Amino acid sequence: MSTFNRPDIWLPAPLGAAQPYKLSQHRTLPSLVDFNATNNPEYLFAIQAEKGVDSETTLREISFAQLGRAIARCQAWLETTVRGMHLPVLRGGSVVKGPPIALLMESDVGLFIHQVALLGLGVPGLLLSARLSPAAVRKLLDTTGSKHILVSPRLSRAAREAANISHGEASHTVVYERQHYSYFLDDTTAVEPSYTSVCRPYYHSDETHRDAIILHSSGTTGFPKPIYQSHEYLVGFAACHALAKSEAETRNLSTLPLFHGFGVLAPCLSLSVGLTVCLPVNSIVSAATVIELLQATRAETMMTVPSVLDDLSHMDQELALPALRSLRFLAVGGGPIVAKVGEKFVSSGVRILNHFGATEVGALAPIFVPQKDYNHHYIRLRQDFDFKIEDVQGELGRCKLITFPFGWKEPFPIQDQLLRRPEAPDTEFRVTSRLDDVIVLATGEKVLPGIMESTLMLHPKCKAAVVVGHGRFEIGVLVEPKEPPSPEEMGPLVREIWELVQSANERADAHARVSSPQAIIVIQSGASLPRSDKGSVLRQEAYYQFKQQISEMYDLLDSSHVDSASSLDWSNLDVSIKTMIQERLRWKLPSNEWTIDDDLFELGMDSLQALQLRRLLNVGAASRGCADVDNGFVYRNSSVSKLSKALLNDTEVSDSKQSFHQIEKFIQKYCPIPQKAGMTDAMEGNVVLVTGASGGLGSQLVQHLAGLSQVRRIICLARSTSVGNTKEKNLVEELRISFAKKNITIPANAWLKIDVLQADFSKPLLGLNPSQYNEISSQITHIIHNGWPMDFNRHVGSFEGQFRLTRELIQLGRETYSRNPPRKPTFLFVSSIAAAGRYCQERGEWIVPEGPMPDARCADFFGYAQAKLVCERIVEHSARMYGTELVAKYVRVGQMTGARATGMWNPTEHFPALVKSSQHLGVLPQLGGTLSWLPLDVAAECIVDILFSGVAVEGNDEGCVYHLENPMRQPWEEVLSIIASELGIVSRLPYRDWVTAMSNVPDEQIEQNPAKKMAKFFVEDFESMSSGRVVMGTERTRRVSKTLRTVGPLDADLIREYVHKWVMGGFLGA
Repeated sequence: MSTFNRPDIWLPAPLGAAQPYKLSQHRTLPSLVDFNATNNPEYLFAIQAEKGVDSETTLREISFAQLGRAIARCQAWLETTVRGMHLPVLRGGSVVKGPPIALLMESDVGLFIHQVALLGLGVPGLLLSARLSPAAVRKLLDTTGSKHILVSPRLSRAAREAANISHGEASHTVVYERQHYSYFLDDTTAVEPSYTSVCRPYYHSDETHRDAIILHSSGTTGFPKPIYQSHEYLVGFAACHALAKSEAETRNLSTLPLFHGFGVLAPCLSLSVGLTVCLPVNSIVSAATVIELLQATRAETMMTVPSVLDDLSHMDQELALPALRSLRFLAVGGGPIVAKVGEKFVSSGVRILNHFGATEVGALAPIFVPQKDYNHHYIRLRQDFDFKIEDVQGELGRCKLITFPFGWKEPFPIQDQLLRRPEAPDTEFRVTSRLDDVIVLATGEKVLPGIMESTLMLHPKCKAAVVVGHGRFEIGVLVEPKEPPSPEEMGPLVREIWELVQSANERADAHARVSSPQAIIVIQSGASLPRSDKGSVLRQEAYYQFKQQISEMYDLLDSSHVDSASSLDWSNLDVSIKTMIQERLRWKLPSNEWTIDDDLFELGMDSLQALQLRRLLNVGAASRGCADVDNGFVYRNSSVSKLSKALLNDTEVSDSKQSFHQIEKFIQKYCPIPQKAGMTDAMEGNVVLVTGASGGLGSQLVQHLAGLSQVRRIICLARSTSVGNTKEKNLVEELRISFAKKNITIPANAWLKIDVLQADFSKPLLGLNPSQYNEISSQITHIIHNGWPMDFNRHVGSFEGQFRLTRELIQLGRETYSRNPPRKPTFLFVSSIAAAGRYCQERGEWIVPEGPMPDARCADFFGYAQAKLVCERIVEHSARMYGTELVAKYVRVGQMTGARATGMWNPTEHFPALVKSSQHLGVLPQLGGTLSWLPLDVAAECIVDILFSGVAVEGNDEGCVYHLENPMRQPWEEVLSIIASELGIVSRLPYRDWVTAMSNVPDEQIEQNPAKKMAKFFVEDFESMSSGRVVMGTERTRRVSKTLRTVGPLDADLIREYVHKWVMGGFLGA
């Protein structure tokens, strides 16, 4: 191999202390390609493994001269093939680039050629993982504005499926099949380009323009998010090394996919130091393939992921170890190295190098040849990078890393906690659990799963382990065995794992322990834990994939404590319960040191013990024929005397008892009664009646309906106060003005569909005159009852007008059917998550099912929520009784935010009030868990999807219930950090302390402290409703709503826009 001439690379770091850029320096990959094509023409850039016709592996060597010509030819092909591709232009003194071109290809040198070709043209490339679902591809195409996608043949089907997914508009995505790299490398077939350089005019402006390439997140918490990067970000990979010339000029086998950040490292180092990259065939790499390629390519270094390293540990070591020992380094990144695998290889003389990075940041650990003092448990941070290390308060040695990526103006915090190496506390760190891996139990207690998972990985038969338990009262574990056990082997395997669990329990907090072997789920044959391209287990996808097994495990735990020791002596219940606590819960306090009247939690009872006690009591209660003891029973009755009293009464006195009786009374009073009506001819096209059209959601519903060709007419029923004094004004014009204030625009021709009728809901016929009523009852096909007074302080009895209106609208629908059989109109009531806000607490479950609430205790304890529940009952009754006459449904809606299109969020709602009060206080609350926010316009589209989705089984109320919340939850901390940054608020208070501070603000300052107007809601319901303790199942809604199936979490720019609009509107101070 010839000697490599190294290029001079320039980077804009660290801490702004970089030397000024010189024209002789290189700060882009296309520039490095040009340099090497001229200065290292015969040096090998890459060795690509290929499958021959007889399945034999052959090797194609590619020099830097060939690489340069191939990229230039690819650029010429792109210009003639991809119609509509826009090269950058200089406009007004600034470089303006066109929309991105997406690349969906398998990982081989052809992907890198296309990637650098686009970089050199100045066209942003959207680099898509080959393992993305079509829905995820579609989401990224829409988010980035990409209209063209280049695909390899095997992925063309997925690309076309993604292109055909529509969100209510034509997608206009053009799919092109890429040229195979052999075409560009062949001097006889490829068209020669007119340019000799791959660096085209205006392809690069400056290092702060993050418009060179678009990567994406892994999507472990929802849809993947685009991550925009600059040219300098990519060159950062080329500079990520501490390799001497003699160490670098060799060959490097990389098993990493080139469509991810870590995968880019290997070809970039080839461009910068001559470390020739060797690439496998674009298929899943096996351990045997790795050894074969190491030998065939004569590679002396290697880069891979932990899953490949694990596979190598299980093959014949007489074949594996000699090949791996000969390597100068074996860099492993993309996830944690399995402890016993790493120890095995290091002790056998393999030089493992622990690598670390993030897609947003790039590579953070330099590539070097490890010496004897190197400890593979730690990563070594590169020193040419801008970052700062912050200690984690209260955790000795633990810290977090705040980075300033190349080309970024703002910092990016790494989501992994780090542990300093005592021998090198400022440069070497051990990666521990991710900050976003925290499991929040139903009690609000938090569990870091790392200790349990790493302990279980020590078992020789355990391939991977995942702790589960979010929203539950205790944790369990999913275990993926290396080999599926037979039925005879299952019991012994679980017992062996349980022994390890018990050892981990000893080191864990009480609430973070696994209580029973029955909390261990061993994954059966044919299934495996989902993994990312880098081999890391995808935690959220694992929860979803195995949700049935997880649910069954918790059901088993709830029913498993049936034995003679669980019986209760009902004649002396106080003593019996105290004895049960003393003997069955490992109670540390001697019996003579506490009494039956002492609060158990003040005595030290933890959440796991409370759960175990509840199960024991449940068995005893069942033997007496009592109702099930729910998960909140012990917390509500926190002494032995209270427990025994509640069990003996078989009921509990509630402050809300009177409300529950009222709820039942209103349900009976306002369920519709049978009636008959006349008949008229039906008309063609859908006619939709909407209440609440001038409100936030209602206006979005009208706008969306107006744009649908299947909707002929929209009738808006307006209360006399909802659009002002209308005696002398046109009602439609008043609605136009209302919409304009919300920045909602409807084309002139669509306004022709919209009629507004003034109504009085307290009067017969909805306050309409008989001719108006007869007209709409003969035409309407769908009714959306959306109008509702937004007041959390009203009692349930004050909503009686709403119950009457709901009944009258259902009667209107039934009359419509009698005039136009056999077509049944659809009635859809817009309900609220608050109607089911206490379901999880009452029923001991995590997810609220899409079905009727079993009783009134499941609603939140304030009038708004209870009134919504009454209307739900009215709809359920109608679905059962009048299913032959109309389709009756309701949708429980979670937290909605301002529309994406306008960025305007109604400041009178509770969360804007929280923000304004926080600004007044100068401090934001600390909120744990996750939120589920859905923009108004997205919610409106979903509701219309539900409206037009048809009917469930007649006479059945189970199928009439739909849930609408964003299934892609995101951490509160992420959202609050954005808001804090925008408003300059640096302090946080625990939520309860924040509520106290807010409540103590004098009433004279109520306008600056609007949250106080909703103090009862913030004290009693906000935290539990909004932090992920109440999660609504959305399976039925996702089946009928393509919009909800493809929605993603809110991005930071939209959240910033909400704050900006609040400031611009004067709601918040600047």
